[in-house]
Amino acid sequence: MRDQLRVGAAGVHVHGALYDHDGARSDMKTVHKGMRIKGAEFDALVEDLVKALDKFKVPEKEKGELLGALGPMKGDIVEEP
Repeated sequence: MRDQLRVGAAGVHVHGALYDHDGARSDMKTVHKGMRIKGAEFDALVEDLVKALDKFKVPEKEKGELLGALGPMKGDIVEEP
């Protein structure tokens, strides 16, 4: 139950970050601007995500689709090498 709450809370956070109060969608570069996220921090997030996907036995196909969608976003999210 606790893990489900965490996943739910994370979803709400992501939705709130991507959509403004009028429901308009923001792009990744705009959402993360000024956060000074480093490449190593992004890589650590991906590593943690892989561990979580493995823990919950997410099939390889779906895991690959998610990671494949996240990878190209690195350039828009990371501001510092």
